[in-house]
Amino acid sequence: MHKWESTEKLLPEWESQPHGENYNYLTFQYKKDEFDNVPPIVPRFLFYLQLNLKPVCDFTKDFVTKQTTESLRAEVADWRQ
Repeated sequence: MHKWESTEKLLPEWESQPHGENYNYLTFQYKKDEFDNVPPIVPRFLFYLQLNLKPVCDFTKDFVTKQTTESLRAEVADWRQ
């Protein structure tokens, strides 16, 4: 079973956890026993969010890498017509 620790200790640790570079999705690391005293809806919802966030990060990364100054100029020129 998960050993309970005080929120004073856990919150700073959670707030400073690595999240990677922009647009690069990192899978959240956890231990199964951390969900021992949690209603099943909470991890289910978290996994749902995680599975939906990864494609958004991938799409955004792809979009940003393809977008250049020249492509922006072309888009603005098209809007003006």
